[in-house]
This record gives sequence, structure tokens and C-alpha cells, in this order.
Amino acid sequence: MKQEPDTLNNGESPTSGSKDINRKTKQKKEKSGRLLLSRRTFLGVSAAATAALTAGFAIKRPEAQFLSPSDSIYETFTEEWIPTSCLNCPTRCATIVKVQEGEDIRAVKINGNPLSKVSDGKTCPRCKIGLQILYDHNRVKTPLKRTNAQKGKGIDPVWEAITWGEALNEISSKLKSLRSSGAPHKLILFDGLNSNSNEDLIRRFAEAFGTPNVITGDALDDEASKAGEWMADGHYTLSAYDLENTNYILSFGASIIESQKPLARNLRMWGKMRREKAMRTKIVVVDPRYSVTAAKADTWIPIKPGTDAALAMAIANVIISEGLYDSNFVSNWTSGFEEYKNLALSQYSPESVASITGIDADVIRQIAREFAGSKPAIAWRGRGATCWPNGSYTSYAIFCLNALVGSIDVPGGVIYQEYPSYTDMPAIIKDSIAETGNSQDTIDLRGKQNFIAAKMVTNQVADSILGDNPYAVEMAIGFNSNFNMFAPGTGRWNQAMAKLPFYVHIAPSLTEMSEFADIVLPACTLLEDWAYEHCPPGSGFTEVKIKQPVIEKMEESVALGDIIFNLAGQVGDSVAESFVNIGDNAEGFVRYRTENLISWNEFRNKGVWVGPDYEFNKYDAIFATPSKKFEFYSGNLKALLESSGSSTIDNIACLPHYTEPEFEGNAGSYPLNLVTYQPVLSIENGSQNYPWAQELYLVMHGYGWKNFVEINKEAADELKIKDGDEVWVESPVDKIKTKARVFHGIHPEVVAIARGQGHYYDGEWSNEIGVNPNDITSVHYDNISGQSAFFNTRVKVYKA
Repeated sequence: MKQEPDTLNNGESPTSGSKDINRKTKQKKEKSGRLLLSRRTFLGVSAAATAALTAGFAIKRPEAQFLSPSDSIYETFTEEWIPTSCLNCPTRCATIVKVQEGEDIRAVKINGNPLSKVSDGKTCPRCKIGLQILYDHNRVKTPLKRTNAQKGKGIDPVWEAITWGEALNEISSKLKSLRSSGAPHKLILFDGLNSNSNEDLIRRFAEAFGTPNVITGDALDDEASKAGEWMADGHYTLSAYDLENTNYILSFGASIIESQKPLARNLRMWGKMRREKAMRTKIVVVDPRYSVTAAKADTWIPIKPGTDAALAMAIANVIISEGLYDSNFVSNWTSGFEEYKNLALSQYSPESVASITGIDADVIRQIAREFAGSKPAIAWRGRGATCWPNGSYTSYAIFCLNALVGSIDVPGGVIYQEYPSYTDMPAIIKDSIAETGNSQDTIDLRGKQNFIAAKMVTNQVADSILGDNPYAVEMAIGFNSNFNMFAPGTGRWNQAMAKLPFYVHIAPSLTEMSEFADIVLPACTLLEDWAYEHCPPGSGFTEVKIKQPVIEKMEESVALGDIIFNLAGQVGDSVAESFVNIGDNAEGFVRYRTENLISWNEFRNKGVWVGPDYEFNKYDAIFATPSKKFEFYSGNLKALLESSGSSTIDNIACLPHYTEPEFEGNAGSYPLNLVTYQPVLSIENGSQNYPWAQELYLVMHGYGWKNFVEINKEAADELKIKDGDEVWVESPVDKIKTKARVFHGIHPEVVAIARGQGHYYDGEWSNEIGVNPNDITSVHYDNISGQSAFFNTRVKVYKA
């Protein structure tokens, strides 16, 4: 049934929190017919030539109907637009929501806030899904308590509805018991995708309570990218870019218009770069997969996976050897250039790197000359290049290209994200119990020998829970988290969650992690909550957005901030004291923290506060390195290695360099490399139970309601696999059954599977749709940052 753009597609209130995990969504009819392709020379395929590969694929709809629209048709109604912000990805875009009032009050449309400089009033497709999150049938209606003591994947918790008072009393009793026994550090707080203000409250609660174990999903995302920048300029962060003014982008594994943060800004800037400039920005994409970004770029370079660092160093070789680098910036504002130069010239000639990367030496030279001759130019590193063992060094190698051509803190280059100066909170009151707990080692082993620079090692937590630890975890609270769906080696997380003695899951709806909960608390959705938001790195300038309810909260859901305030109050002692005089509740906290920036009434009416314009060329202030300059030889890393007890430091340990990646599985038994990626309509709140997101899940292929294994035509022919065949994808970890998507837009040694599908405890619109590639992905790390390696698992593919 066609959905009108201004009409909400679910007129019913949320159902009970219980769910039938065996309910299956009806599948769509199989594709009939195949796209006929002429054979092409693979390594020469350009973005323009390959764009035709996906033409002609129709969207396939499931037999099941959409959620029914409201039966109520208003003859007369009033409407208004209410400012708030999104939370379907970390960009947290400023939005405005159309609310209609007739017989009842309903949110019916979401647009971008035109006052936002970050998104220019635009949104990505994920933003629109907010309406279906609000009116999701599978929302938790009331607090739930587990009555089945047995835990495990597929084991029914047998939920029982309880009151908020009963739930909070049981949770606070467990929390107080941990503190009274002197073991507050045995509590883990799993912090999924939450608003900035709620993240601030979660960390405040943890520190006041006495646990260092706040575990985020950061090391499932971009920690290696951050560490690479830290090696160079001292900032452990993602880079921001002045996209509007750049002339050239060299993208290494970055899905700029598919999943790279901040997505809505990237999409808007893409339009400016490509259509609104007198001379449009040239974009070259280095990626083994023909992504949405590659399809819209000028050139696609299908690199052999895991070799991006070698390519970056070869580009540096050409730029240095031909004198194309910015000598003024290099001379005045960098250190370690001679060591970097000698390494690049001695070990990374285009000819030697061609055999590593599969990219012709002449192509390497052409890219290097274009990049250096198109200033300002940006070398952009993404997850496809950095989520590998040694990913931090890859990030470092790519980031150094920006300094080589002088694209640091200049218009059109790398810029440094500024953040708002919220009202300072009073000091956290920590009693002796909290002081002792906070001094304990973290369960994720960050900062230890294996992860010396890590700020977070998310995936290590499952092994720590299962293994021999300095202390055993006794309790965990998850805030919109679903790590056992999104981390490599999902089976370990299922075992770890089943082992937890007491787990509390706080979220609007049930997802895979909640299956292991003892108590579930229904939190408000993004359209009912109170929060403040600021952007992740991307824009440079700072911007603050409000999150405020656009309708009354539904059923018994409670704002996440109010839940934290309440728990702190019930724990009592110094924990409760640490939450005094900071607003008293979620709404008050937002007002307390932001009213120094903008008046409360103006903030609620506008929804956005924008900081001053970005200032460039702050070279005397921006470098947080020992030399106070950009460092081609990392003084930060050298100091860390020395302090960690390294008696000898290898010649290249503190220089960007390439190391052959470590793979799980040998090439003889497992000849193909598994690459996974996040489509634009993969929602990051832990659920995929939204028909609008499912309807066109894979835009590159014109498919919704599924994912599949993408395999090169030549590789498929050798395996006698045809488009649409059911196949097994098997790794040394496990195997999954899916369908083959045969096309030329992927490296012959690679297969790709989109992430986000394969749910089994999420709801009728996502359960048992597609497969989860993390089920067969091995567990490896970048040893500097703790980043999970997603792309170094080998597989074999064969007919089912």
C-alpha cells in the first residue's frame, strides 16, 4: 500500500512488551530475469562505466502489508512545527517535526531545521524513520521482569509486566549492594547510541557510583582513525573537513554519502561540491567495493583489501620525489619529515606498491600528481581502510598526505572541530567507595600492553566477562545498546550476556541484547525525549541542537535522563549528592547546561544555537604534540611506547608504514576476503524494525527487505554460481546461508555483505530477514587503538 509522504503509517498504540521471537516476516517474491553484462577489464572500471551495472533492478516488496495508517481522518485540525533533533545516527541532526492536532495529537512529518548550518536544513533518509520509531508496534509498554532464570539466544525470558516502583526498587537494591560490599567496579554501563546530554549523565553516574566500566561502541567504529590523527597532531578524534571549499577528495574506504559521519552534512556538501561550484570538486574513491560513494565519484580504484597504507606511502613517494609537496608548511610546521621522506623513497616506489595493491604504477603516479596539484585537497580515511589490524598506522599514513600538501587548517582542507562551552557542572562528589572503584582496571583492558593508546576496546568486554578477570562482573545496565548484534564474533557476546548475574536493559523497544535482561525499562524515543546535542567532527564550527518532546510520551515510557536522575536518588549517599543542583530532571538538566549559550525560550523555539565562524591557520595552537607541530615521526607514540616498557623501539614504529595484514583463515581453504558495510538505511539505534528503512535497504542494487553476498562475476563463474543462487558463506568462525548477488562492482578476491540485517529478536519487520555477517567475522584488533578488525576474515562461498 502506497504511503502518502505526510501521513503516518501506524495509527495504533504500542503493544505489550512481550514478543514472539519466532514470528517470521513474509519474504518477497524472487527476482525474475537477470541483468545482462558485457565482460569488462576489471581494474579499469570507472565510476561512470559501472553505474549501469545496477540499472533495471526493481524494488521488491514483501507480501505482508505495511503498518496500517490511522483510521481517523480529521475534517479539521491544527498543526505546528516543533524543533527537535534526530538520533538515528551519531550526527544528531537538527530537525523540525510537523504535529497535527485533531481528535488526538500526532507527529506526521520530519524535516531538517533550516536554522542549522551543519545540515543546511536537509536530512538524510534515516531521519524520516523517526516516525516509525515513535509509533513502533514493538515498543515496550511497561517495565518488564524476566521470570525464566535460564538465559541464552532463543530462550524466552517469559516477561512479566511490573510497575516502575517495583523495577527501580529492585535495580537500586542491587546497586546499593555493590557499593556496600565495596565492589562498585563490578558494574558495567553499556552506552549505545545516546544523546550527548544523556552520555554526560551516564558518565557522571558511573564516576559518582565508582565504576570505570562505561563501555561504548566507539571501538566498533572509528578508533583506529582517531589514533592515526593522534599520532600526527595529538588529537584523538575524527577529522573535520572544509568540504565546501576543497578541490579534490581522495577517499580511502570512506563511504562519504552512505554511512560516514556526519552523514547529512556530507550529503549536503556533496551537492555543493558537485553541482554548485564553478569548478566542481574531483572525487577519487579507493575501495574494493563499488559503493554508493564510488558510484557518484569521478574515479573508482578497486584496491586489494588491507593495502591502503602501502598506497598512501607510494603517493607520498611520488609527491616527495617530484617536489610536489608544500615546502613552506613542511619546513615551518612539521617535524620528522626526513625520516618519513627516507622511508617513503626507499620502500614505497609505485612499482613495488603496484604488486601489493593491484593498482598500476602509472595510476598511482597520476593520483599523486592530481592530489598534489589540486590544492586544497583532502585525503579522507574511512572504516574500510582503518578497521584492520594495524589500522592506526594506515590512518596515520593517509592523514600525513594532508600535511604533505599543506591541507592542514586551511580553507578546503582538514579543520579542527570546535565544541560548545556548556555550563560547567559542579564537581562530582566521590566517597571512598567511589574512589576505590574508579581506581580499578577497566574490564576492556584499555591502555594495557595490547591496546596501549586505546580509549575503548568494546569487543574485548565479551572475552573479559567469559574469561579469568581480576574481578567478576555482577551487574550491567545497557542504555540503547545492542553489541551482541553489531560486534564481530556475536556468539561470544551471547555467551557473555547469558553469564551476567543481573542485566538491566533500557530502551524504547526490545532488541537482541534485551533478550538477556532481567529487567527492561521503557525509555522515550527521540521524539519524546529531552536532551542537548552537538555534532561529531565534520563541520569545524560548533552547533548545539535541542531534543524536546513533540508529543506527550507514550504509555509508561520515561526520558532516559529522568531514569538516571531517579536511580542516582535511590542509590543515595554521594551518588545522589552528585546529581543535586544540575537541573533535577532531564528537562532541567538540558536547560541548566545550555542557558549560558541561548535563552531557554529561544532554544525551544529555534531548536539550534550556532557558534562563531571557524577561524583557520591556528598553527601556534592546534598541535598537541611534543614538538607543537605536525609530526611525521610521532613523538606521542614514542613517549607512550617508552612509558609502556618497550626497551627497543623499531625504526619505523613511530612512522606511518604498511604491514601485511593478518587474516583469519588461509587463502587455500578460504580464498575470498569478506568485507562488510553499512547501507544508508541501516538505522543505528539497535533496531531495524522499520518498513520505510527496509523498503529500499540496498539502494545500489534496488533491493529492500534483504541483504546478500556480493561476488565478482569472474569469481562467481569459477564457482559456477549465478545471480540469485542460494549459497553458503563460510569462514573459520561459522557459516551463514544467503543469496548471491553477482556483478562486476567488487574486487575479484572479495565478497561483501551489508550489515544491519539478520535480527532475530527485534520485531515483525526485521526478524529473520537477511543475515548478520558479524556472525562469521573473526575477533581481531588494532593493537594501538583497540579498534575491532572487521575486514580480515577469509571465507569460501559455495552453493547451498
